[in-house]
Amino acid sequence: MASFLYVFPHPDDESFGPAPLIAQQQRQGHDVHLLTLTRGEATSQRDRLGLTKEEMAETRYQEMMDVAEVLRLASIRVLQYPDGALAETSPLMLEDTVAEHLHRTRADVVVTYPVHGVSGHPDHLVAHAVVKRVVCAFRSEGIDYPKRLAFFTLAAPPPDADRPEHLRHSPDALIDCTVDLDPADMETAERALDCYETYQPVIEEHQPLQSLHGQVHLEMFGEDFDPVVSALDAGLSENGTPQGLTIP
Repeated sequence: MASFLYVFPHPDDESFGPAPLIAQQQRQGHDVHLLTLTRGEATSQRDRLGLTKEEMAETRYQEMMDVAEVLRLASIRVLQYPDGALAETSPLMLEDTVAEHLHRTRADVVVTYPVHGVSGHPDHLVAHAVVKRVVCAFRSEGIDYPKRLAFFTLAAPPPDADRPEHLRHSPDALIDCTVDLDPADMETAERALDCYETYQPVIEEHQPLQSLHGQVHLEMFGEDFDPVVSALDAGLSENGTPQGLTIP
C-alpha cells in the first residue's frame, strides 16, 4: 500500500476534482492525507451569507472536518495562511510548512495543482511552486520520500462538453496518469461536495465533477509515461525510485 499527501490552498480544492480519486485510494487501502494552506475566508460567498472573515473561516473549517469523515482521510490539517494572499506570504515560510508536513506523513506521492493551477487562481499557482520547490529540495538532499510528485489536472474537454470557460487543461503530452472512476467513488465525491453548504450555489452552477468526464488526469513531475499509467502509484519500484523518472 502507498501513502498520498494532497496539498491545496483552499477548502473544497480537494473536492472540486480529486475527491473521486481520493475515495478510490482510500477504498483500496491506501493512506490519504490532506494539507490545506488556508481556511478560505476570502471567498465571495462570505458577503452572500453576511459572515465576517473569522466566521467564514470557522464555518469552512467545520465543513472540511465533515469532508474528512466522508473521504475517511488518514489525516487532515487546515492552516491559517491568508486566503487570496499566498503570493504575499514568504515562500520560505510556506516551504517550511509543507516540508514539515511531508516529514510527518512521509508520503510516497504528493499531489498538488499544475503550473496553470486549473482555475488560474493565484493561490493555486503559489501552491504549485512551493510544493515543487520542497520536493526538489528533498531530492537534492537525498531524502527518499516522496517518491513521486503529481499534479492534478484536466484533459482537453470533449467537443460537446459544457466546461466553465475559466478552467484550463494540460496538453495530452504532459498527462502521465489517467484513472477511470468507479460510480461508487463518484458518489462519495458528491457527498464530500455536499459538505460545503456555504458553497452550494457555486457547486450547482459549475458542477465541478462533471468536468472530469469519468476520469482523473495527472501530470508526474520529472517522469514520462507513454502509454499513460492507470494508477498514481504505478511504477514505483521497491527501492523508492520512480520507474519513469527522467531527471537527476
